[in-house]
Amino acid sequence: MKTSSGVEGIARIEIQKRIDLIQIIIYMGFPKILIESRPRGIEELQMNLQKEFHSVNRKLNIAITRIEKPYGNPNILAEFIAGQLKNRVSFRKAMKKAIELTEQADTKGIQVQIAGRIDGKEIARVEWIREGGFHYKPFELKLIIVPIQFERSMGY
Repeated sequence: MKTSSGVEGIARIEIQKRIDLIQIIIYMGFPKILIESRPRGIEELQMNLQKEFHSVNRKLNIAITRIEKPYGNPNILAEFIAGQLKNRVSFRKAMKKAIELTEQADTKGIQVQIAGRIDGKEIARVEWIREGGFHYKPFELKLIIVPIQFERSMGY
């Protein structure tokens, strides 16, 4: 579920519906971004969600939970890489920086893969870097794949 507010750093959103209550738990890596960027951001979010859920008789409760190691989460890491590529950073630098941030989060291993028309070349290709212990045994593997798409204007 993508948010329309454009807030980055959201790892996942849990929605728990009960008879008289809808509880939404937002797991964020950087909750200060949501709070400081717009002081009334949470209230606006609550109003929009109340309209979306058509909850006139139900109470809506929003809780924001901070993730301890945000760069250990693949969704936040994918948003970071996409943001770097939008800002025209070299794809290899973006991949290496992502691996460096992930190592600081004490992960066992990581594989970063970028595909498409990299660096504006006419032919599409796939580039990847693997770091640390990354086993492909089915009973040991907890593989998380996060595809993220973004568009960049043509030209340099």
